[in-house]
Amino acid sequence: MKRNALIILLLLFMINVMNAQQLVSTTPQKRNVLIEEFTGIQCQNCPSGHLIANQICSAYPDRVWSVNIHSGYYAPTYYPNFNTDEGEAIANGFNITSWPKGVVNRSTAEGLSRIEWGTHAGEQLEQNAECNVAGQVFIDTDNRTASITVEVYYTANSSVNTNYINVIMLQDNIYGPQSGGSANPDQYENGQYRHMHAFRDAITPTWGDAISPTTAGTLITKTYTYDIPYSIGSPNGITVDLDNIYFLAFVTEKYQNVPTRPILNVNKLISSGGSNDEVFPFISEVVVPTSFCSNEKELNVTLTNGGMGTLSSIDFQIYVDNNLVKTHEWEGSIESHHVSYIDIPVQIEAGEHEVMVKIVEANGVSFETSKTISLNVEEWNTITTNADEENLTIEIMQDKYGNQTTWELKSSDNTIIASGGPYNFLSGSSATELHQENVSVPAGECVKFTIYDEGGNGICCQFGDGYYRILDGEGGVVVDGGGDFGNESTNMISVVYSESDTNITEVSICEGESYTENGFNLINPEVGYHEEQYTDDNGVLQILKLTVVANPEVVIEGNTSIYLGESVTLTASGADSYLWSTGETTESIVVGPEETTTYSVVGTKNGCESSTEITVNVTVGVEENNLVKVKIYPNPIEDEVKIECSDMNEIIIYKPNGQIVEQICLNTDNYVLNVNGYDYGLYFVKIITRQGNTIHKIVKK
Repeated sequence: MKRNALIILLLLFMINVMNAQQLVSTTPQKRNVLIEEFTGIQCQNCPSGHLIANQICSAYPDRVWSVNIHSGYYAPTYYPNFNTDEGEAIANGFNITSWPKGVVNRSTAEGLSRIEWGTHAGEQLEQNAECNVAGQVFIDTDNRTASITVEVYYTANSSVNTNYINVIMLQDNIYGPQSGGSANPDQYENGQYRHMHAFRDAITPTWGDAISPTTAGTLITKTYTYDIPYSIGSPNGITVDLDNIYFLAFVTEKYQNVPTRPILNVNKLISSGGSNDEVFPFISEVVVPTSFCSNEKELNVTLTNGGMGTLSSIDFQIYVDNNLVKTHEWEGSIESHHVSYIDIPVQIEAGEHEVMVKIVEANGVSFETSKTISLNVEEWNTITTNADEENLTIEIMQDKYGNQTTWELKSSDNTIIASGGPYNFLSGSSATELHQENVSVPAGECVKFTIYDEGGNGICCQFGDGYYRILDGEGGVVVDGGGDFGNESTNMISVVYSESDTNITEVSICEGESYTENGFNLINPEVGYHEEQYTDDNGVLQILKLTVVANPEVVIEGNTSIYLGESVTLTASGADSYLWSTGETTESIVVGPEETTTYSVVGTKNGCESSTEITVNVTVGVEENNLVKVKIYPNPIEDEVKIECSDMNEIIIYKPNGQIVEQICLNTDNYVLNVNGYDYGLYFVKIITRQGNTIHKIVKK
């Protein structure tokens, strides 16, 4: 009964999307990018290609996607066998005879080397797209059936009357061997390679499904039903894991009578499932649009109604690194098996973070589901100016291989406003040459500077001590970058306009302290960097750059239980310098307390301090039984002391620090101890008898 109900739901879903434009935008857009990377398990250099493709995708989230197509000489059929007939056909279509190679939006007749992908991707991203692509995949997990809807809306005319929709299935997190896998450490785990965005199947014909007309204003909707196999590949096929698959759709034109290229636009399809429950929301996707020089981020949440009823309210919780930072209440109307987009603003500090969007209530009923993404919020440098623009000077000190070095400066809308390189190859093993370029940046703009090295080893070290710097209009250093940056290095600069004078205060305080000077009032701020600003009564912009330094975590190690007369070594760690309650300043001290005593130490590191303490418990005497009777006189003593005790076998004299002064073996009940040679002070007498042991204090005066 459940399966029949779900089939009915699927039919209703298909009717709804066929009769109404649900997903695709009608607003003209820039072209998205698909990188088809031809690879193989036995290809030693392919992981470096995977790394480059991943970096391009990360730089342009939700605008660039990569697909790994295993084919050719380096793609064996042992497990995991990624080979497919469609993948081989695509590789042959672009004359792939060496690996790794790739095509970017199928804009070239043949494959490109990996060092060319970034440039071609940047060029494609700047072009206006003739059409927009969007869609949704509804997966019936019981029957392993995918119902796919793709919408194409033309915002301009295609150059040909017939285009082709392509839908492909990709899969992540497939573990297996890979030659050279350590070159891509993010996917290399315990000797196994984690294969990502692997091409698994083409839902449409290999070169696409023909569509027309292709003129501006045309909306085309195509639907497909795809039975998801349990395994793909023969022999040694790979299980198709429903939790790790996703679908891309793209539109191509026909080139030389073959519907292969170029790609006009591409997009990832929204995946969703379903339930017979009345309330069943889930988060299909969370996207964070790029926003430079701002901690205010907007989470674009794709919410799918997988239940039978209409969704009217959702309560969200937003967690950053497992800490609840925001709650958000949404009200609206999402019909059964429809999708809506919800924007949730949230403040996130700079750095690498795990961000979780969690649903805790739907239609007033408790419900729990979540989606977690990784987010890198970049730090930025601030320049304050009272002019309409700021003149920046970009300095590049190239190394010997200047022909491998390029750079670009982009505005907040990703427009390239300046670029440089490649430079000349220099003679001499460590030759350098300085290049300077002046660039004007409007006030209120945030720019992104990126320097690239095609060789992957920066611009320094064994081939010359190169570097890069960015100076403001007054010659102050805004960015001071070294040359050891690998493939690339990125810096953000915000140019802030202010009519007033500016006073910048840079100060460091310790954890637990507050800063309440110069009009600022930061009470016990968190460890890390803080930047605050305000305009005072005189019109001066006051900027505070505050660093809160963590206090050291000081600990003491040592024995906490001793007998009277023994000593113990106490050792502190966690700081750079120490001050003990005994007045000593060494890392370790030796103590021999006469009674239970607490010792403390203050540790200092990076100008900040913290303290801790330890208690040494002293057992005053050893009286193992009441038969040990001792008489010691006189006490205090000057020359001799008489000791009377039955069956004495040994007498040991200690100093308070545990040092043995004298050790006497005997077999008597009486003994006269001569202390003429002893220093003045306290001593301990330990008497060992057949009945037990005992310790007593004597004082030499």
